[in-house]
Amino acid sequence: MTIAYTIDVYSKVDEALLLEIEIPENKLSDVAEIMGWSEEDKKEFSLGIGVYNINENQAIKLESLLCKKFYSSDNSLQISGGSV
Repeated sequence: MTIAYTIDVYSKVDEALLLEIEIPENKLSDVAEIMGWSEEDKKEFSLGIGVYNINENQAIKLESLLCKKFYSSDNSLQISGGSV
């Protein structure tokens, strides 16, 4: 089983998925720190369980970590992991 970790960008207007940004597995420890996850949250996420909302502060740090721009106040952001 392969697990894909992504940041999902949704329109606040119609909740359409606008963008999906893949998170490399080697960045998961840094992502967990940015998100402020407990050990249990980290474990569950690494197993592909859970969806978490991303706030503005977290989004800016994740953009820097992943070298991608995706934050906009017009969108809602979530981070998730799931089997492919």
